[in-house]
Amino acid sequence: MAALLFAGIMAASLAGCSSKPAETTAAATEAATEAAAETKAEETAAEEKEAETVKEAAKPDNFPKKNIKIIVPYDAGGGVDITTRILAEAAGKDYFDGKSLIVENMAGGGAVIGHTAVANADPDGYTLLAYTSAVVNNPLLKDVTYTLDSFKTLGMVCFDPEILVVPPTAEYKTYEEFIEYAKTHTVKVATPGHSTAHHIAAIQFAKDLGLNFEYLHNDSASVQMQQLMGGHCDAAFMGTGETVSQIKDGTIIGLAMGGEERNADIPDVPTFTEKGEDCFDGFLYNWDEDLVAGAFRGYACPAGVPDDVYNYLVSEFDKIITSDKFIDAMKEASIPYAYKNAADFQAYANQCSKDLEALVPELKGN
Repeated sequence: MAALLFAGIMAASLAGCSSKPAETTAAATEAATEAAAETKAEETAAEEKEAETVKEAAKPDNFPKKNIKIIVPYDAGGGVDITTRILAEAAGKDYFDGKSLIVENMAGGGAVIGHTAVANADPDGYTLLAYTSAVVNNPLLKDVTYTLDSFKTLGMVCFDPEILVVPPTAEYKTYEEFIEYAKTHTVKVATPGHSTAHHIAAIQFAKDLGLNFEYLHNDSASVQMQQLMGGHCDAAFMGTGETVSQIKDGTIIGLAMGGEERNADIPDVPTFTEKGEDCFDGFLYNWDEDLVAGAFRGYACPAGVPDDVYNYLVSEFDKIITSDKFIDAMKEASIPYAYKNAADFQAYANQCSKDLEALVPELKGN
């Protein structure tokens, strides 16, 4: 009996000894495979992060020696102006070797005056541009002396979804009432300028839904807002961020906005998608692959800026526009933050320009 018990113990012991290496090897192989997968994922994430991040450039020997000016080609008080002042405030004297960003408004001609001034400025890095869709549109639609290639992008900071707003005195108070009215009446629609993203959105919207629009072109969103509040227009297409405070206090009425979800600051304003509209499918200024029509904002410099100065500007701008101080200030102002580095922003603008060419005949007639 003892011999049998001993034999059983030995057999079990031997069996354990013979199977344990196999189990250990399998476990080790599995652990090694998981570790390799995790390492690969980390390396991939790091590579993607490095691709998105602008590498810090060395400061040029003689730049900057003075403050740097940013030309805003619109009146004060609009979304582009407010965004640029937030940028300048966030920068303070913490960048550009202690020099400041100075905002200068130069409105007129649907941004042409400001664009021309920057395109013709000395390419020394001291004159920059608040860069919007008008830079893409104007060379294709107007008789101007500059082209898209007259500028080099520094970074993108905002993509503001389109919103349809009306005066509080309008006889239509809902989206459905507006659509019904605009199919049988001519509606005067205010824009921040001919060939701006908002103008293009209005044209596409009217065309797809069979509405009767005539356009009242201005030089900024602030003038649009004045016309809405004064009842000098029947409706306007604007950036959502430019309208939040006025919608909240009842100064104007928001009928519908771009985006897949409602804006948390104005939750009573429905989206175009909720209303069953796909009129912005394939819209020129959709944000990536989402059906969100709107307008972008960013910054650029004259194309002739020397490489060392350009690289330094890109590096400093990237630090500012990805800083918590800037992002938090944008959120506080209800301006939708959307980041693209200089290279990605340039590629986006170039693609928008190609897409716009097909719309040129129709735009010139409106």
